Amino acid sequence: EWRCEEIQKGHELEEMRSANQKDVEEYERQCAERNRASLCFRGKELQAQRLITQEKEQDEYEVDQRRRELETLARSDVEEYIKDCKRRRRKSLAVRAKEHRWHLEWKRDKMEAERKEKNKRSKNAALDRKYAELAREKERARIALDALRHARCTFSSSNPFGSILE
Repeated sequence: EWRCEEIQKGHELEEMRSANQKDVEEYERQCAERNRASLCFRGKELQAQRLITQEKEQDEYEVDQRRRELETLARSDVEEYIKDCKRRRRKSLAVRAKEHRWHLEWKRDKMEAERKEKNKRSKNAALDRKYAELAREKERARIALDALRHARCTFSSSNPFGSILE
């Protein structure tokens, strides 16, 4: 009987072990299922985060592309403005140079006209002096001839050219 009890106890112990083993297996199965569900959830969560990250990166890329495009447009606008300023400056310099050449030509023409006028006045003044001198000589000659005609050939006391020489 003792042996029977021992066998009975061994059997009960074995049933308990078997029940415990089933409980352990059930617990391990539940843990494994929970781990699988957790892994699945974490995978979905990770995938969702990855999508969000990709969307953010895509948005940042688009914003960066737009910024670069705007910088390129701004740079080209600045370069165009600089070219326009240089072109206007060249035109301004060209206009000023043209005005300067025109002014120099006008000044040269004016000086030439003044020189010709001065030359003409000098020439006319010289001619005036010449003709005045000729007129004085003619007047003297006329006076001398008149004196000779009216003197009646008396050469004794007076010089017929005395009035001219005075």
